Amino acid sequence: MNYVRRRQTALLAGVATLTTAFAISGAAFAQSADANEPASVDTIVVTGSRIARPDLEAATPIAVVTSETIAQSGASNIQDVLRELPQVGVGTTRANSNFSSSGNGGATVDLRNLGPSRTLVLVNGRRFVPGFAGTSAVDLNNIPTDFIDRVEVVTGGASAVYGSDAISGVVNFILKDKFEGLTARAEYGISDYKDNERYLFSVTGGHAFGPDDRGHVAVNVTHDSEKGVLSRDRALSREDRSWATVGVPAYSSFPAQGRFDLRTANGSAQVFTFDHDNNVVLGFPQELAYNRNWDRRISLPVERTLVSANASYRLNDHATFFFEPTWSKVTSSALLEAYSFDWSFIYKNGQPGMPITNAYIPASIRSIIDARNSDANPANDITGIQFRRRQNEVYDRSNQAERETYRIATGVRGDLRGDWSYELSYVYGRMQDSTHSQDIDATKYVQALDSIVDSATNKIVCRDPAARAAGCVPINLFGFDTVSAESSAYVIVPRWVEIDNEQQVFSASATGGLFDLPAGRVQLAIGAEHRRERSSTDWDPITNAGNGTSGKQDDLFGRFTVSEVFGEVHVPLLAGVRFADYLGFNAAARYSDYSTVGGTLSWNAGLEYTPVKGVKLRANYAEANRAPNISELYAAVSGGANGSTVIDPCNGTSATSTRPQDATCRAIPGLLVEAADNGGTLTYTAFDINWMSVQQGGNPDLREETAKTLTIGGVYTPSYIPGFHFSADYFDIKIDNAIGALPAQIVVDRCISTADPFYCNAVERFPNGKLRRINTRLVNVAEIETSGIDFNLGYRHEVGLLAGDSLSLNVLYTRLLSMEKTSFEGAPLEQNLGQLFAEGRLGSGYKNRGNARLTYDAGAFSASWQVTWLGAIRDRLDWTPPAGPDQAYLAQLNTVPNVLYHDLQVRYDLQESGLELYAGINNLFNKTPPLLPTGFASNVVGVESAKEYDPYGRRFFAGVRYRF
Repeated sequence: MNYVRRRQTALLAGVATLTTAFAISGAAFAQSADANEPASVDTIVVTGSRIARPDLEAATPIAVVTSETIAQSGASNIQDVLRELPQVGVGTTRANSNFSSSGNGGATVDLRNLGPSRTLVLVNGRRFVPGFAGTSAVDLNNIPTDFIDRVEVVTGGASAVYGSDAISGVVNFILKDKFEGLTARAEYGISDYKDNERYLFSVTGGHAFGPDDRGHVAVNVTHDSEKGVLSRDRALSREDRSWATVGVPAYSSFPAQGRFDLRTANGSAQVFTFDHDNNVVLGFPQELAYNRNWDRRISLPVERTLVSANASYRLNDHATFFFEPTWSKVTSSALLEAYSFDWSFIYKNGQPGMPITNAYIPASIRSIIDARNSDANPANDITGIQFRRRQNEVYDRSNQAERETYRIATGVRGDLRGDWSYELSYVYGRMQDSTHSQDIDATKYVQALDSIVDSATNKIVCRDPAARAAGCVPINLFGFDTVSAESSAYVIVPRWVEIDNEQQVFSASATGGLFDLPAGRVQLAIGAEHRRERSSTDWDPITNAGNGTSGKQDDLFGRFTVSEVFGEVHVPLLAGVRFADYLGFNAAARYSDYSTVGGTLSWNAGLEYTPVKGVKLRANYAEANRAPNISELYAAVSGGANGSTVIDPCNGTSATSTRPQDATCRAIPGLLVEAADNGGTLTYTAFDINWMSVQQGGNPDLREETAKTLTIGGVYTPSYIPGFHFSADYFDIKIDNAIGALPAQIVVDRCISTADPFYCNAVERFPNGKLRRINTRLVNVAEIETSGIDFNLGYRHEVGLLAGDSLSLNVLYTRLLSMEKTSFEGAPLEQNLGQLFAEGRLGSGYKNRGNARLTYDAGAFSASWQVTWLGAIRDRLDWTPPAGPDQAYLAQLNTVPNVLYHDLQVRYDLQESGLELYAGINNLFNKTPPLLPTGFASNVVGVESAKEYDPYGRRFFAGVRYRF
């Protein structure tokens, strides 16, 4: 569709939904900065611009989350407040990172559902060190909630003002700096299910010092702990579920007691398992399968200790020294079911499985083996025992993660001649993440399974004398709880990953007036910045060698530097004339020189127009960019999913086949020889498919992502309705050259059809011509676009029931108009509007999201009611449930209805004593998440629902704040 026509259509659609904004049951946290009237003529800097101005107006939309709003939420983690904004997606949370190999319990912010790496996070207007391996995403766990003065959220491309990563916008945490006195807070929370306990202790103090109070220091110390929730403690997630087995638990065929298969040259001879008394059971009854959710977590326990400070000292009339140190320690632990261990993980090169001479084989099974191996038909001979068994007694895949973050921001700021001011700053940040778990050593496991009875001692030992000398202890897998502690200790090896991120930022900027125009003073901001980023990931030797169960992982080390210059101008064009109370022009540009992608240019331009007092119109166009992060550039090709979904175009090729691809296929070394040995045609077996893998790695040739962002809107603050404001802003973000991986099938197909080395170098084949490995390295191939309209309404009115009491309403609502992606050139358009998040897709595309907060304030007493609305949505737009008796039920699950969450809080301030008491209930009506079991694209493992929905249920909290 034509670019301009498309936006006109979107704007008309937005007008049609305007009345919906007034009927929302959703919740609001903040009001647009435009609605606030300035308390003084002091100049301030609003996020989205570096120019200090004597008002709170901005050409781009800003939402402000105040410290009061944060306090009303009762949240100990600021992520829980931000994720309720309709412009913010879920990101990484305590409730969706249980299966992560690192970063468990992390907290990210994801503006516009475009990914945390496209959202720039600042603290006091400066960058914060990344909290995850090789990325730019910041872990919000490092930001103390009680030390936040406000959070300013700007959506839309802001790269010209702040640099890379600001494609979807900026989240700027402004910390308290002029705090006086000492305040202590303690809070306790618990769910209606007597779990998910939360403790918080926080102390904030501040004091002026030195001659004429030249210096000031504010410090916060916070410790909080959240205990997490087990999957088995919620009815929805108590058992494994799958859409493929409606009404029946989807238990795993990898059981704790083992599932064993006697194998012959012709296939399976006998499957057997054990009952709960460890009696042999032939076959595998479903009731003896394994409930994985019994050993999983919905939400991870997270414990945080944070120390932050804001200090400054005025050296003279033109220079003030500032110092902002931060230290945090965050610990978390994942709880996963024991590993689904399969014989093929340790037996390679065609070995048929566990030796039939294993000394622990039960007598009844030994009789079956002996009978088949002693008859006259060699084809009946059992050659090995293939098995699948949970490693409950060996190790459970849980991990312990500890992240420590240090950051210092320091420098000098002050005034120059006239109305000019400056700032020189240096930021150093470092994050070290240590995650420890366990794995098995495949070589030792093979030795431990090859057991015999020692004729000299009549004890079961490992067959290999060298292994015995090295401490080998035989392992018994036959039945429940049969593995001894000694044999577990022999096969277990420590597994770890150590992540180290480092950031340094040198900045210099100045802002001030150039000259006066009839409408006002032309203002300019200029500056330069130099940034250094480094990240390393060090895996344990077993994982490096690929000798464990988690796949091979190579270490990562990468770094880049970038030097930048930037400028911004604000030009007042008209003021105080008919039909133009004010008209102003804003523009910014930034040139960046990266050591990786070279030079990039970002810029934006906008207009502010106030035809009459109380009505403001604004428009802004930006071209932003995001440089590839270290992981995208330098991650080694490793890991990888099973390639069972990849079909070799050469499957079916023979010496005489005439398909278009066959001539190319016949030229592949070894292929015709393999075909001749198998009836003349290349044919893939289940074994071939099992050993085919899809892997992914970084690409040092990546270019930057580029984005075009358009915002158009207005603010209405009528003088005849004091305390009222309303704003509506249309946004459109289009990303070109987005970084993504080509699907493995496309890589293989295009290699055969085009012979292009770009594709063929990514395809590795066995000597027999069959596919072995497909490397889907990252490339600049995707296009992404999202658009919508943000509505913001606020009203405050003095009620008059008591002296000075008031009632206030704040509403935020986002109507999403489009959300689509083209994964690569020639790929079909992926529509995400109205569809939940799934791996490989964009974030969830709610057409309607909103929230509203109603607050009654009577001085010492206050009460607030918040409602959060998630609109109706589908798991998949393009899915038709399979025909059968459950088709209608599955279609019903695929369509998720509107969901409302209600939160309530009351406060009472004993002002003379300095004591404040508060209590609240979140998810007041105990709304359970919609059932989306395994098989649905948005399923979160262990939660049985999508990540957007509250998995905890009703929660209570109470706290006390004391001001000294």
